[in-house]
Amino acid sequence: MRISVFLVTAQWALLFALGLLVIVMFRQLARQLNPAARSGTDLGPAAGRRAASFEYMRVSDGTTQRFSPGDGRPALLAFADVMCPSCEELVTSLGEADAHGELAGAKALLLISDPPSFLQVSEPFRATRLEIGRIIARSTLETCVSMISKSLVLRRAMPRLGRAGCPGG
Repeated sequence: MRISVFLVTAQWALLFALGLLVIVMFRQLARQLNPAARSGTDLGPAAGRRAASFEYMRVSDGTTQRFSPGDGRPALLAFADVMCPSCEELVTSLGEADAHGELAGAKALLLISDPPSFLQVSEPFRATRLEIGRIIARSTLETCVSMISKSLVLRRAMPRLGRAGCPGG
């Protein structure tokens, strides 16, 4: 009895695919069972510590500004993408909240990573009165991400704002 070449090749391919699947599953299982890998306790500043300040370029005039949270005013830092429909919704909601005085006394900053010329693509970004800044250095982005990883969001500070976010964020 002779076994066809196709059947032998298909069996070997299936064996290699299953072997690869087992390796991937063990990797995922190790990540789930390793508390250090999933806790994220090594990210960002320690709880209760003051968030770091960072520099950004103000889009309206091109000057370098410094964002220093913790100066006695609440701070709202939003990462936005001009091409993201959810981000446009967020900018619109924040603009309405600002117009109704709900952001009075708060320092609000919309951070983008796109070139300032991209703002012309989006009506909400063009029309907003909120300050828009552009990240100018990779270290700025790393500082912001570490601030976010340990931040507590107090929804009672701005109850009218819905939850808006970009896909994958």
